[in-house]
Amino acid sequence: MNITFTEEKRGEIQRIQRQFKNQLSASQIEQGTAQAINGVIKRSISKINKGVKKEYNITAKYLSRIAVVSPKANQNALSAGIKLRYIPIPIIGFKPKQAKSSISVTIKKGKTIVVREAFIATMLSGHTGVYARGKYERREFVHGKEKTSKGKMRITEIQTASPFTMGTSKTVASEVQSFMGSEVIKRVEGILQSKVNKITKK
Repeated sequence: MNITFTEEKRGEIQRIQRQFKNQLSASQIEQGTAQAINGVIKRSISKINKGVKKEYNITAKYLSRIAVVSPKANQNALSAGIKLRYIPIPIIGFKPKQAKSSISVTIKKGKTIVVREAFIATMLSGHTGVYARGKYERREFVHGKEKTSKGKMRITEIQTASPFTMGTSKTVASEVQSFMGSEVIKRVEGILQSKVNKITKK
């Protein structure tokens, strides 16, 4: 996800750091800033999840797998990022319903689709998914009666939207960037002031 702080925001963070130069060591300022950045990034993931939930009929289990904080900021590298997963989410993550020999599911809110010749099943591993006879070819599922090397009918789990696609929509990215830009300033100042307060009380 391409979310960046403007030069103005970076300058504001540096200005706040300078305010505490006579009260905290350089190490304390860097640690506090890293803590603030990581906290804002973590809260930004909640914003991404909220935005995705508005558009997609996704379950909480799979929503929690969309994004993680990576890398995290530390005092030697005052930068952090949000890593969005590329692997498509199984269609079971969108509350499908069995309708005779087909599956009906609403992936993006307001649009229900039907997957023919598909069924919901639980594997020996305990994983429940939507399966169909066939396989993926160039990202498209092709129904067929191909057999595996063991002579069994090839059964494939049906996948759908990529977390990366869901999390980088213009609406979600815009809201997250706006939140990060305003929140990181307050967070840096708040954490550094808290460190000063603790020192003063000793």
